[in-house]
Amino acid sequence: MSVTKPFTEAELAQIKKDCQRKVRRIAWVSAGAAIVPVPLFDVVFDVGVLIKVVPEINQRFGLEPEQIAQMSDETRIQVWKRRAERGSELIGMVVTRELIRRSLQGMGTRIVAKQVTKFIPLGGQIVAATLGYWIMRKLAMSHVDDCYEVALTANGHSPKAKR
Repeated sequence: MSVTKPFTEAELAQIKKDCQRKVRRIAWVSAGAAIVPVPLFDVVFDVGVLIKVVPEINQRFGLEPEQIAQMSDETRIQVWKRRAERGSELIGMVVTRELIRRSLQGMGTRIVAKQVTKFIPLGGQIVAATLGYWIMRKLAMSHVDDCYEVALTANGHSPKAKR
């Protein structure tokens, strides 16, 4: 799908809201997967969900590889520059398990804690579910924020100074 006309700031804000709503729903599902007492089940589940959701978010903001390829050279340079400033590896790329794995690496300690806590009787599964929700929400919301800022630039709007 190609972007035929630039998004207005209001349209981008609505896309951001819609994506955030979806991320909250997905984070709750991730929390549910975290209580399953099978080692690494939730990690495999989360990676699968992210591989599906990240490209959907990219597409909504007009930032899939094919969409970026159709932009003018000047716009494409601005997109890649802004993407680098944001430090996002997931915008405009074909999302692979390796990219998702690298994104999860910064959360390694929390993921290990989630695996250990799910086997502690009573409160452990609650802690694992909470960590599962938090990790998924943080990763996906961060991606939504990155896409929003990059899309602002791609559509000729001035990005907000704060992240």
